[in-house]
Amino acid sequence: MQLKTIALVLPFLLLFGITSVTADEMVIEKASPLGFDETIEKLKSNAKELGWKVPSKWNKNFQKNLMHVTDIDVGRNLVIEMCEPFAAVELLVHDQYKKFLSMMPCSVAVYEKSDGKVYLSMMNIQLMGKMYKGQKEIDKLVTTLGPQMEQMLIME
Repeated sequence: MQLKTIALVLPFLLLFGITSVTADEMVIEKASPLGFDETIEKLKSNAKELGWKVPSKWNKNFQKNLMHVTDIDVGRNLVIEMCEPFAAVELLVHDQYKKFLSMMPCSVAVYEKSDGKVYLSMMNIQLMGKMYKGQKEIDKLVTTLGPQMEQMLIME
């Protein structure tokens, strides 16, 4: 994680009493035993089996988009955005939680690194939820969706 991101996140973590967290814990990264395309298909299949919506039109290809603008190849990647609509509605019917729209839908990145391996990464929603400890709607969302999101990353 870049130093700038750490500098932005660290005050919030300290404010909410989360002091034993490293920057690497904010994002979950797992290596995939599958190839790039197979990892994407397995991720989408896992999400759909859990009741998540995974519209293809929400996919983002930063390799293609950045290459178009900068002529620099950042390597194969695809950011897959997905939503568990019923959980989203439970949260968004409350005005105080509409600010979370900026973090929706949930994103999972699939990418290749220079070692030739395929990886998946996503925000650690359970850690983010600790910042809002005691808020019933957030606790319920994190308790339900956090394990589902981690289950999506299982590529066996």
